[in-house]
Order: sequence, then structure tokens, then C-alpha cells
Amino acid sequence: MTADVQWWARLAQEVRAAGRGELPVEAPLRAVRDKLGFDCAALVSGGKQRTATVNLGYPADALGYITTTYRWKCPIHQRAIRLGLPLRFVDVPEVHETRTYREVIRPHGFREGMTLPLAPGASPPFVALSSTHGRPLDDESRLALTMLSHDLAALTDPGAEPGDTAADVVLFVSRTRIDVRSAATRIPLTEREIRLAAACGAVRFRHRDADGGWWRVQARVRRPDGVLLRLSRVPELLTGRELDVVGLVARGWPNERISAALGIAVRTVRSHVESALAKLGCPNRTALARHALEHDLDTLDALLAARR
Repeated sequence: MTADVQWWARLAQEVRAAGRGELPVEAPLRAVRDKLGFDCAALVSGGKQRTATVNLGYPADALGYITTTYRWKCPIHQRAIRLGLPLRFVDVPEVHETRTYREVIRPHGFREGMTLPLAPGASPPFVALSSTHGRPLDDESRLALTMLSHDLAALTDPGAEPGDTAADVVLFVSRTRIDVRSAATRIPLTEREIRLAAACGAVRFRHRDADGGWWRVQARVRRPDGVLLRLSRVPELLTGRELDVVGLVARGWPNERISAALGIAVRTVRSHVESALAKLGCPNRTALARHALEHDLDTLDALLAARR
């Protein structure tokens, strides 16, 4: 299906808005799938991750194959990566001889499709598109998608800025709604914790989920609409209470004030400070505070205590 110039201009705006975290990432991919006549579309993360940021229509077994065997071993995909160009089934005469054809294309009735690499490199993010009709995408649309590939790559990590750790979950929090912008896993914060984090404004802190896993949470204000929360899995040396204490040490609080704010004994605060100094290799309290500020060693409880 052919799209006009105005549609491509609107799509480009939508892709960039989603890349900034202002729209759900599936919105522009759904527009591509529907307007260009595909039945299924998936946005697959780059690097060693085996996840699809977006899946629109692929059955679970097909998606599992695309994110693993296809991306690492399929000659169709590898050729597209080498060329750095979108490659259709029709561009690969030997497609019927491939494992991909035997295990995914034929069983699911796909007759045409395309791989769109979104960046250079050995394992870049990419978009997979498949259709049950036999009409290959026209060359003008392929060129237009190629020109949008850099912006489409931003959809794998919406709202990212230089120096950011890749996010596993991205949420947009407004006064009335919590919208998932991207999620490669379950959301580790409760609705109450999400609201509290958003209310703190532009902050960065650590959070331990119900299963004991640690997350780095970064909040960015998006005026006037709301707050963008980016959540990334991280290892953690400190316990939850040690992080609470370190977060308040970084604010210049003495042990007595920390004790009162957290409802623990002064000697317990002192013990947590000494433990954190040893674990982090900091020689003194000043170095600990500096290390905490440089590495976002803060917690939601410490943030709330500081706001009281």
C-alpha cells in the first residue's frame, strides 16, 4: 500500500515524539504495519538483549525465533545487517531454502516480509515486518523507512539522553494517568511508588523490588504534561537501609537527624555508615557523600524524608 508525502511527514513526527517518550513506542510501528500492508511487526532491541520492545501480531513462537535464531544465524538477516539496508523476501532468491522459511515463514503463512536494520554494527536493533500477501514493499517506501531508521532506533530506549543507562521500563506519569512507554519486563514499582517518584520531580535513586532485585530510577520532568520515569536493572552492594542512610548522608545530615527521620537508633545509623564506607571503599564521610551523588545512591524513602 502506497503512502503519500504527508503521511510520511506525520509518521516522522510521531516516531520522534515516541523516541522522546511523549507517545507509546508501538504507535508509530502500528502506523507502519497498517499503512504499508503488513500483518505483523516487531521492534527488536540490539546488543545481547533477546527482547522485543514492541510486538504487533507475531505469535509467541515466531517472535521467539526472530529475537534469537533469526537475528544471530539467519542469512537473510545477516545480509541486511551487512548491507545496512532493508531487505525483503523477494530480494533473497534462496529464501525458501532457509531455516527461517521452514520454521516461521511457511508455518505461519507469511508470503512476504522485510528486515529493517536501525543502526550499524554486528547486532543492531531492527524492525521485522511480515505479511500473508505476496506483495513486496515498494522501493519508495523502503527508502523512506531507511531515512527514518535512526529515529526508529530511539524507540528501543525512549527518552534516553547521552550517558544514560539503557532502560528496561519507561513510564510517563501525568496527573491522571500512568502510561507505559516501553517495557521489556514487568514494572517493579507499585502505583503508589510511581506516583511518589513522579512527585519528587527530577530525581535519580535506587529501588528494590518485591523479589529483591535492584533498579535505578530516573525521573525527568516533561512540562507541562508530566514526568518520564526510566527504570534500569542494576547490581547493588548496599542493603536497602544502608542506601536510605547514605542518601541522607549525601544531603549533609548528621547521624542524629538521620536517626529521627528513619526511626532507627543513632548507633544503627553509625553502623550503616561504617558498613557503606567499607563496601564502597570510601575513606570518610565526605568521600561517601560524593560517591553517593556521583552514582545515584539514593532511595525513595530518603527522598521522602528530605521533603518532610
